[in-house]
Amino acid sequence: MKAVRFHQFGGPEVLRWDDVAEPAVGPGDVLIRVAAAGVNFPDVMRRAGTYNPALPLPHAEGVEAAGTVE
Repeated sequence: MKAVRFHQFGGPEVLRWDDVAEPAVGPGDVLIRVAAAGVNFPDVMRRAGTYNPALPLPHAEGVEAAGTVE
């Protein structure tokens, strides 16, 4: 599957369209096929390195999404 991630902190130019493994789904989890995603202010701050500078990289942003539960 694909994900927009950043491998270093910075502006929008650090975003990359990466191939990533499909996540494992365990008990109590759901897999959502995302149709739309949003970027909020904490996402922008994280990408800039000002929200959580200890964030392990690469990192895929996005906690706001809508889609279909697979």
